[in-house]
Amino acid sequence: MKRSLIISVCALALFAASCGAKGGSTDASSENEGGSTKTTVATGTDAAMWGDLESPCGKGSASVAPGEGPSTDTLFLGVANDRNSQIRPGLNAEFWDAAVAYTEWCNAQGGIQGVPLSPVDIDGGVTNVEAGMTTACNAVFALVGGGFALDNLEFSGKEGSDFHKCGLIDIPGFTVSVDKSLSNGQVQPLPNPANAKSSQWITDFKKLYPEDSKKIVVVYSKDLPSLEAVKVQFDAVVAEDPAIQNLPAISYPLVVTDWGPYAEKVIESGATSMYWIGEPANAANLLKVLREKGWKGTFLNEANLYDNLFIETGGAITEGAIVRTATHPFEEADKWPAVQQYLDNLQKYVPGGKAAFLGLQGTSSWLLFSVAANTCAEKNKGVIDRECVLSEANAIQDWTAGGMHAPSDPGTEVPVSCGMLLVVKDGEFERIYPKLDGEDDDVNGFHCPEDSIVTVPPASVPGKGNVDPSRPPL
Repeated sequence: MKRSLIISVCALALFAASCGAKGGSTDASSENEGGSTKTTVATGTDAAMWGDLESPCGKGSASVAPGEGPSTDTLFLGVANDRNSQIRPGLNAEFWDAAVAYTEWCNAQGGIQGVPLSPVDIDGGVTNVEAGMTTACNAVFALVGGGFALDNLEFSGKEGSDFHKCGLIDIPGFTVSVDKSLSNGQVQPLPNPANAKSSQWITDFKKLYPEDSKKIVVVYSKDLPSLEAVKVQFDAVVAEDPAIQNLPAISYPLVVTDWGPYAEKVIESGATSMYWIGEPANAANLLKVLREKGWKGTFLNEANLYDNLFIETGGAITEGAIVRTATHPFEEADKWPAVQQYLDNLQKYVPGGKAAFLGLQGTSSWLLFSVAANTCAEKNKGVIDRECVLSEANAIQDWTAGGMHAPSDPGTEVPVSCGMLLVVKDGEFERIYPKLDGEDDDVNGFHCPEDSIVTVPPASVPGKGNVDPSRPPL
């Protein structure tokens, strides 16, 4: 059982995210040898900025609503992760690094109207989420900027460890399960509902590869509910285009020692392209065998393949692989100040910390929480309470976290419609579509086609959200 979890748990975090994603330490990701940062603390009437977002942090005399967390003078905020798991050490550790770096930056300005932010490590250890939630129920005001690989376990149904029963709120870095992605009590900066998906990536892929896109096969593990949910989204999107033939899916078990039989199935299917749902290393191992057997098709992947592990494992065979993303890649950090600020900030406050897509997403969550909490303090005579924070976060309709990712509408069950495609070229990831400032560059390097959101048929969604009807609507 442990071996299966080691192989599979990283694949659970698929949305615009990665397990051990792109990058190593910030020392390798940033060009600032001295460890300096572009971030400037507000002085006088000058406001600190995060990219193009005015900092929500600063001095003041606000307080936390009594009874909502362990303190009225500090915002204790839980960071869900599995970084100390014995079966997958370091899983989602990027969330913790991003939390420490962001809260240091914010507290240097005064916190949220004078209330300091204190990150609390809520380690779920993959399978010990209930214990982590027991800590959260007693020690934090909210969950912010994190996520568990098995986030469905947040809903234990027990007093003292159940997300809803504890009255917690969450601004997560990602959601994985159907239970969590369609639950209430949360606002996602980059919504990832199980019942909808943008078609941008497949229409752009078809434009770039008109021949290879004609016959596509999805390869995934049906033994993992989270991967099944992504596969169902894939099916719904591809069904919208009759020119693309969606071949019968190929499923692999949790543990694979020989990718030969699965490569044979891909070749026998007649597929001219393949859509992979799973871990980067496994993707590279299958692609190796496919190339050895002479398959010439194009490899199309979820965002978690934006990972050095994919290239390191596959070497030259990864050339030409396509990855979809709604977040600016680190290779373009010099063009997007908010991304460079994330790298610089991480290097300054967490030397050696890992730069990754999950870190960007977690930081987006922290910024969204801070903006909402700051607004609450302004509206509530200096009092920050849970219901207000959730409501204000939900009210934000155009969110890019200062320019770190494509525009989103937090709090809705509508996925991000914009995106870009990256390609592996000369051992590196680089943009392939849209071209910067090109015809289809609709906003900050992302393509945002109209009417791109596809609804998954309700009967196809593998499960339902864990919704507490007693919680007040936003």
